[in-house]
Amino acid sequence: MLFPRTLSLSVKVVLVCLFVSLANALWMMHHSEEEIEAAILDQVKHQVLVFLQGVAKEIARLPDPLAAPPLQTLLQQRHRESEQEIHNFAIRRLYLYDKQGQVLVHSGPGVERIKPMQGHYGAVIRENKLNIAKEIEWIRDPQSGKEIAVLDAIVPVLHGDAVVAGLEAEIDLQRTMALIQQRDSQYESALAWMLGLHALLLAIVVSGLIYRILIRHIHHFDRVTRAIGAGTLTSRIAGPLPADELGRLGGSINEMAGNIERLVAEQEQSYMQSLRSLMQALEAKDAYTAAHSARVSAFSVQLGRHIGLDETELELLRKGALMHDLGKIGVKDHILNKPQPLTDAEFKEMQHHPQQTAAIMRPLVRFKEFGEIAAWHHERWDGAGYPDGLQGESIPLLARIVSIADTWDAMTGDRVYRKGMPLQRALAILQQEQHSGQWDPELLGKFMAMIRENGANIQRRSPCESDLNK
Repeated sequence: MLFPRTLSLSVKVVLVCLFVSLANALWMMHHSEEEIEAAILDQVKHQVLVFLQGVAKEIARLPDPLAAPPLQTLLQQRHRESEQEIHNFAIRRLYLYDKQGQVLVHSGPGVERIKPMQGHYGAVIRENKLNIAKEIEWIRDPQSGKEIAVLDAIVPVLHGDAVVAGLEAEIDLQRTMALIQQRDSQYESALAWMLGLHALLLAIVVSGLIYRILIRHIHHFDRVTRAIGAGTLTSRIAGPLPADELGRLGGSINEMAGNIERLVAEQEQSYMQSLRSLMQALEAKDAYTAAHSARVSAFSVQLGRHIGLDETELELLRKGALMHDLGKIGVKDHILNKPQPLTDAEFKEMQHHPQQTAAIMRPLVRFKEFGEIAAWHHERWDGAGYPDGLQGESIPLLARIVSIADTWDAMTGDRVYRKGMPLQRALAILQQEQHSGQWDPELLGKFMAMIRENGANIQRRSPCESDLNK
């Protein structure tokens, strides 16, 4: 098993790994710097001894290794050379003392004291051994008056096979450590890059782990819940689900979505049955309106198919158009069945039927198109329609289609008080009024092209009791 089986434990494991990794990186950075500086200091001591041994060999090659004038020149020259940046150490002074501890020459100004031969100064001559003092010595600089930390390094000077003198270098620790730190800056820069890369890789790994165990599931859950909230009740959390809290949450979301889908389906089925009853009641009350709605539905579907709507949209269009005038069931009979033109007051009351139809459709949440068709099929392209004064493409496409089909059936259908227009006359009127602002001119152009293309084959239907059952 790659991850723990609970989300909380997974997060804790990731956080602990992150903390341990960062702590280890900081510890390595801190201790590696100390270790590197200590190693460099040891290396410096070795370099000083090598440097002194080289000078000691030069002294041994002199005719008289204890003669002061050439020794003075040699030590001063080598001291100046030690100040060059090629070395990792800084020498304060060089001394040459004899077997009695008397300082013969030195590279600095002033007079130096006699060296105590009972200590390591004498041991170098007696035992012919190199010596690096282990303890730091503090001396006062006669020029600056400041205390200076120095470390002594001493090598024997040979003449033939005998040790005749000791050569000492006072290592200036402050200046030497400054040189070490300067040399160490390149290492620190590389270390900083290494730690930065480590942090970047760690961030990538941790981000990947968090995404794998948490974020990707949350994004998936968010998409599914949003789809369910928008009405796509068939959306589900895809498996396999993780065996942790997120997995249980995903399972609960799927179960909830299934319950909602079943409940809504039952409610919609019940409500659609109610609508069928209302359609039958409207047909009994006004046979023309029922027949008109069936024909508008047929014309709307034909136009929808002509402009390339898919089958889902065509089904919404068919049922929505069939019910677009259902609100007329609330209009008074003497207005609804009046064979003469309506008065202004009667027309105003008739104008309420789109809103009444939309109110009837409102419980069908997943089929908002039904309410849109009902509410806005009397809107105009120029915004002068009713009930909301919508304009242009703010009017939904299906409502614009039903508006054209509604007008076409009103023009060509038979009424109690008049016969319907011939097809060519109706086309001529629509052609003349195409850009009057009542309809979507482009959509109306496609409708007229469809009529001209199909001619007498345009379907005219009578109401069918099974229309809403399909």
